[in-house]
Amino acid sequence: MTSRISKIRELINKPVLNSLLSQDHKKWNLMCGSLDAIQYAQSAVDSYNCLNKDNIRDIGQHLIIFGLFQALYVQQDSVSNLCESMDIALDIKTQYPELYEIRQLRNKGIGHPSREGKTNNIHSMLIDNDSIELFSYTETGEFSFTKHKISDCIEKQNQSLCGILQKVIKKMRSIEKEHKNKYKQNKLKDCFPADSQYCFEKILQGILHINRRNLAFSHCEGLIKAIDRFKEELTKRGLQDDDNDIVIVHLEIRDSKYPLEKLKEYFSSESKSSINSQDARAYFDSAREHTLDLIKHTENLDAEYMNTA
Repeated sequence: MTSRISKIRELINKPVLNSLLSQDHKKWNLMCGSLDAIQYAQSAVDSYNCLNKDNIRDIGQHLIIFGLFQALYVQQDSVSNLCESMDIALDIKTQYPELYEIRQLRNKGIGHPSREGKTNNIHSMLIDNDSIELFSYTETGEFSFTKHKISDCIEKQNQSLCGILQKVIKKMRSIEKEHKNKYKQNKLKDCFPADSQYCFEKILQGILHINRRNLAFSHCEGLIKAIDRFKEELTKRGLQDDDNDIVIVHLEIRDSKYPLEKLKEYFSSESKSSINSQDARAYFDSAREHTLDLIKHTENLDAEYMNTA
């Protein structure tokens, strides 16, 4: 169980998949809340597994067993909610009768003891170390008795829920792979000039030599257009500007474009810029640093898109 939860967390924190899944805020919040609840419930189950069952009566067996079965119940509900957030159909009653049996044991023995809902069905429970004995009387007077080993219930639930979580993992990988396959041939780095360093060399020459300003202006304009193309490509791919690692990329877009626009203003023959050569040099240093960092991000994203394993 723990390994499945860790794998799902690993997947949803990958930049591309994180951005895709978090576009629907309602489903994203349901997913994250469900994962937390599954993990917290598993901690309760793990704590029970570590107990010495021979001494459970001495340390508050009813509190422990009531808490355990509530944790199992919450875990089932949370896995169901996680599936809902991923548009995976799940009906525990019909698809997983072994899980439904555990739910019913919790409902009859713990959730609604003495009377079941609006019926006159009556249930009572005895706890004997690692076993539960459930006595039931229907409203027509029929009697039934069942005995359940708690460790077996835990094992059945663990196996079934692990299988369901594996379906969630498979669906997440499928979403990521389909998205990457759609865009992986369109390299984000191709939005930028093949030799951006050369562009900045020409911009620096425009600061140092007044007769080279027209060429410098042209390179500033070209880099600004390249950044705009890159930003449009991110939007096309649905990589939002408020999602984890992608937010860093959008900050670099902002911090690259602003000094380039100031340099374009400085080199323009039509504007009366208040920027002097010292200002221009400071803008140049900032533009070069952030733009080259931005290009590194495009390379990392391209590599991420090529990885569809």
